[in-house]
Amino acid sequence: MNVVDILVSIVVVTILVTIILAIATYVAYKLRLSREPARPDDDPDALRYFVPFLPGTESEDGSGTASSSALDRLDRDVAGLEDHASTA
Repeated sequence: MNVVDILVSIVVVTILVTIILAIATYVAYKLRLSREPARPDDDPDALRYFVPFLPGTESEDGSGTASSSALDRLDRDVAGLEDHASTA
């Protein structure tokens, strides 16, 4: 067996292994897609994991719910910033 035959054998084996790996990867991808968890049916636009934190809005029981006065104060602050930005 000469050098050319050895190189041809290496190239053919490499191509076959690459094709086999590509097929295995595609099958694994399709299996992963079929196991994807279903989306909850409640509200698709609702925040799923992120809950905004507003400093100074934690209630006394520690639940973190904002009081209406804290939200009003935040609205005034945002409105003041918008007014300041529009005059600049």
